[in-house]
Amino acid sequence: MWRRGVDPDGYVANFVEIEQIMQFNGYTASFVQVRGSIPLLWQQIVDLTYKPKFELLKLEEAPRVLERHFLDLRKKYGAVLAVDVVNEHGGEGRLCEKFGDASQHVAGNDFHHVCGHVHFDRLSILYDQISDFLERNGYLLLNGKGEKMKEQVRVVRTNCIDCLDRTNVTQSMIGRNMLEYQLRRLGVFGAEETISSHPNLDENFKILWANHGDDISIQYSGTPALKGDFVRFGHRTIQGILQDGVNALLRYYFNNFVDGTK
Repeated sequence: MWRRGVDPDGYVANFVEIEQIMQFNGYTASFVQVRGSIPLLWQQIVDLTYKPKFELLKLEEAPRVLERHFLDLRKKYGAVLAVDVVNEHGGEGRLCEKFGDASQHVAGNDFHHVCGHVHFDRLSILYDQISDFLERNGYLLLNGKGEKMKEQVRVVRTNCIDCLDRTNVTQSMIGRNMLEYQLRRLGVFGAEETISSHPNLDENFKILWANHGDDISIQYSGTPALKGDFVRFGHRTIQGILQDGVNALLRYYFNNFVDGTK
């Protein structure tokens, strides 16, 4: 019954595990990320406004429910870094604040919460905030015999409000940096070499993540991801901004007249 947030058992409305796999000369490298709704009890009642108000429910239950959600993640993936890329003001800011407050009650030192709105021209600043965690995060690496040479022991969990648009931009940035790290480890890239140095690889990487974001968005919202042009081309375009307007109107229609209480 929960379209937003989390249920009393710690299961969020929208949750996706993403595994990025690279193969080269018999080696296989894998990197896993997850995305999921803000794990608080909250809702948005459809009322024909473009952005219905966020309503937080049972705040006294927030620490317990959030703990259950992250306990499940830690059992599956190890330590968790929660990257919360909602706006820091208005209704989204209140959700971000309450998420941060509740996260203080999560036991142990294997959980961290980072909150900050994504500015597309400053994604590197966000990456700098989480780079130490990612270096300790590791990734799965198998040799040609299928023997494990490295193992991923942590996971990054990213969310915005829908876990679609800003989340995909952020996860594609993390995936790009991790792929570059893996290629350096295998001796394919030099120390300062990047995906951007190889136009064909760069284009294919962007297309892969843009299509991935669109597929998840279509399943959840009925339209391709907003801001997909940034992922697909590396910058915002006039066509992309106009298409975002069309898709936003379609989402409004679906939310109010088609989806019901989905």
